[in-house]
Amino acid sequence: MAGRNRLPRYADDFRSFPEDPRHIPLNRGPVLPPFRHPAALEEELDFQQREIQRLLIENRHVIDDNVMLERDLNAVKEEILRLNQAIANGRADRDAHTREVMDRQLKMEADLRSLDSVRTDIKQLRVEMQNLGLKRQELTSQIQSANKDINRLKSENSQIAVFKASVEKMQRELSDTRHEL
Repeated sequence: MAGRNRLPRYADDFRSFPEDPRHIPLNRGPVLPPFRHPAALEEELDFQQREIQRLLIENRHVIDDNVMLERDLNAVKEEILRLNQAIANGRADRDAHTREVMDRQLKMEADLRSLDSVRTDIKQLRVEMQNLGLKRQELTSQIQSANKDINRLKSENSQIAVFKASVEKMQRELSDTRHEL
């Protein structure tokens, strides 16, 4: 019955069975293990049961570890979420602070520009003040010279009054002498 993609049942010899059934090249079923003693089988069964118990205990430990790791993982995920929120809040605060600082800086620059115009005004006022100081000195000197002139004129006026009195006296004497004559 060698069909397509199949070898015959016994490829090495078509007429007879092989000597050792374990050496059949292409067997259609599983090879049966050699016969063992029942005590050995019981011992192997006990060993397998102990191994199964050990594997069950180990499996429970692995499950417990897995549950603990999942809890830790969830806790870490929550912590990461909180940290991400804190980072976002920190960034928002930092951005707000940066905007505030920039606004203050712009305001200070505007104030400085306005102060520059005030400074130029102050310089102009100082120049005007110096000019006014010079004019005041000139006016003070003019006032002093005018005061001197006034004092001189007063003294001259007082002399004029004396001259006037003497002239009037002379006119009276003259008029008296005319009347007498």
